[in-house]
Amino acid sequence: MINEKRFKAEFEEISKFGAIKGDRYLENGVLSGGLTRLAFSDEEKEARKYLESLALEAGLKYKTDEVGNIFIRYDDVKEPDLPAVSAGSHIDSVPNGGFYDGALGVMAGLEAIKSIKDSCKKIKRPLELIVFACEESSRFKMATVGSKLIAGKLNLDQLNFLKDKNSISLFDAMRNFGLSPNKYYNAVLEPSTYKSYLELHIEQGPVLENHNISVGIVTGIAAPIRYELKIYGRADHSGATPMNMRSDALLCAAKIICEVNKIALKGKTTVATVGYANAKPGVLNVIPGECVLGIDIRDIDKEMLYKIDGEITKMIDQICKNDKIDYELTNLVKDTPVVLSKTLANILEKNANEFGIKAIKLPSGAGHDAMNMVGVADEVGMIFIPCKDGVSHNMNENVNFKDAILGANVLAKTMLELAM
Repeated sequence: MINEKRFKAEFEEISKFGAIKGDRYLENGVLSGGLTRLAFSDEEKEARKYLESLALEAGLKYKTDEVGNIFIRYDDVKEPDLPAVSAGSHIDSVPNGGFYDGALGVMAGLEAIKSIKDSCKKIKRPLELIVFACEESSRFKMATVGSKLIAGKLNLDQLNFLKDKNSISLFDAMRNFGLSPNKYYNAVLEPSTYKSYLELHIEQGPVLENHNISVGIVTGIAAPIRYELKIYGRADHSGATPMNMRSDALLCAAKIICEVNKIALKGKTTVATVGYANAKPGVLNVIPGECVLGIDIRDIDKEMLYKIDGEITKMIDQICKNDKIDYELTNLVKDTPVVLSKTLANILEKNANEFGIKAIKLPSGAGHDAMNMVGVADEVGMIFIPCKDGVSHNMNENVNFKDAILGANVLAKTMLELAM
């Protein structure tokens, strides 16, 4: 159904923006290497320009909202004012990430819309591709920013509070990018703005590859609760300070890290990670006087997520009290797990089977923009394709592009069906 050659060529082209110098673009017919394309960076700006050129060349409408979300629309349809059938993902990356996370879903959605337009089939509803701003949490410690803003889940205070490692606020990064974050409220969309929202994404896990399955249909999305923990000890000479007279912030942090792992093991589907531990002053012969931890807790089960969250915060308080060390715990994100549309899941499964593709249903342990689109769209669904060895957020991220083509065909067929 899709134009496979065009899809692959355009995906390879957008992958050049932010590609790490010296990496090969192609190996055995698929992209190899990695890229760094952070939100609101020059590299992302170039990728956006490329997307705009593709949209306008195809005769599609292109616009950007006040906070950087991109909308590419086809509305030469019978009833252009009806809620659209939408698809989307993101084009920003983690540092030293892979080519496929996010961008594959964007290019699959664009190709689906272009293929339906090229077919000259008269459809009832508009089609829209949404390219969400700042999906990755790498820069501002919050994920799915663009879709949260669309859903009305963020405010001006949060845009000013969230900062990158250079102390640039999310608000300032948007403004420096030529956006209007002071008018963020104009980006909020009403409930039922879309009839449906679909997102194609690499699995970022090993299940599909291990079962030799080309297409997965997502039943629900786990949600993160994230904290930054600052532990305040006292910096002292490492040789002159007796062991029983120390206030070692890193030692306290180490105890907390171990306990986070133990507590997470109590949940059936819970995962918890301490993603960074930054000790200060960070020299060999000084007892660390301060340590900052980044804590990420996730689960598909809402009740268990909140239970584990409560146990971890209680544990942090207890360990710090026992060690007589002060701390400051800041909640960065507290999302809620979502269940995706069973109706859409069944349609996706049916369409996969009609292509001769065996598909399985599975939950997503990673967060996606789709979770914030529940309500903004009446029905939300996701398609997974396998990634090699389940590796993602890594320069070794890779796929069999034949799986990408199969997933894009299922996406296009489903969008066409929903728009008729």
